[in-house]
Parts: sequence; C-alpha cells; structure tokens
Amino acid sequence: MSTRTTKRNTGILRLGDLPKSVAGRMVKLPKEIAGEVTTRGREVWLAGLGALATAEDQGTAFYGTLVKQGETLVKRGTQMEKRGRARWEELKQDVGARQEAVAEKVETTVVDPVVDTLRKLGVPTRAEVEKLTGQVEALAERVATLIGRLERAQVAVYTVVAREEGWAVEKKGADRAVSLHATKEEALEAARALAGNNRPSELVVHRKDGTVQDTVVYDS
Repeated sequence: MSTRTTKRNTGILRLGDLPKSVAGRMVKLPKEIAGEVTTRGREVWLAGLGALATAEDQGTAFYGTLVKQGETLVKRGTQMEKRGRARWEELKQDVGARQEAVAEKVETTVVDPVVDTLRKLGVPTRAEVEKLTGQVEALAERVATLIGRLERAQVAVYTVVAREEGWAVEKKGADRAVSLHATKEEALEAARALAGNNRPSELVVHRKDGTVQDTVVYDS
C-alpha cells in the first residue's frame, strides 16, 4: 500500500494561515472600501448639485442685475431723448423769433423807406403792378369777346330752304331770296359758290321739313 504525500504550496498566502483578527479585517476591508466609495460618490454628487444650485442662483442674480441695469439705461435714454426734444423745440422757437425780429427790422428800416421813395417817384409797387396786370387781362378778354362778336356779325350766312315753287338760296338779313331753283342740287351748287366767293361765310342746308341737315363754314 502506497501512501500519497500532498505537497503544500508555501508560496500562496491563505486566509486560514492568518490570525483570526487579521483574517476578519481582510474580510471586512472590501465592504469598507465599497462603503467608502459609495459615500464619496454621494458626497461628490451632492457637491455637484450644490455647485449647480449656486451657479444657478448666482446666474439668476446676475441676470436680474443685468435687467435692472438695462432698465436704468432705457430710462436714462428716454430722459435724454425728452431733454433733446425739448431743447430742439426751444432752439426752433428761438430761431423763429429771431427770424421774425430780423424780418420786421429789415421791413421797417429798408423796405418801407424804399417803397415810400418809389411811390414818390411814381414807380408802382408789386401789388399795384399785379392789380394792373389783372385789369389788363380782363380788358383783353373783353376785347377778344367783342372782336369775336364783330367777326361773327360780318360773316355772311347763306341758307338753302324748301319753298312751294322749289328750293331757294337765301342770305341772312336780306329781304328777298338770292335765287330760286327747281331742285335742291341746283340750289346747293349756287349756295356753295356764293359762300366760297364771300368768305368768311357759313352755309346752312335745311331738309324739306325745315330741320337743319348740314352746316359748312368757309374761313377767310
């Protein structure tokens, strides 16, 4: 019967080879490390949340400060704009008043003496010239109207009208017909010759019922 001898590996440290106090410590060490890691991680997480909250609070406060500064600048700008407008109105009024004063002074010291001198010399003023121009234009219109009336009065007016015995050529203002014709065509021919030879003239052709058929003007 052979006996197997088990060779012990002395290079490997076994937990049972350690004292109980040390072995117990070795068993508890991973749990302590895990707990320590969990605690540290939680603290880091809480610290991150605290930093985020702080940054948010500071950001909110900074934003509020910026808003207030912006409102202040807007108010200042509005006030400056109002002051600028008020100053501009004051300048406009001042310049207007000075212009009126200068114009009045010029009118008093320059214009009025010149006008008086021109009147003494018999030179008409602008208002007098404008009034006279209007009167001349009105007179010219009246003269043109009278000339037109005279021209119309001098125009010989011939008419072709129907009569019981045929067609007659008459002249306005005459007591008797200029000529009598058997047909309207003959009367028209005679009337056109008369009107053409006595320019300025006008030829009025009537229908048999007396209504106007045509009017022809012969200019001079």
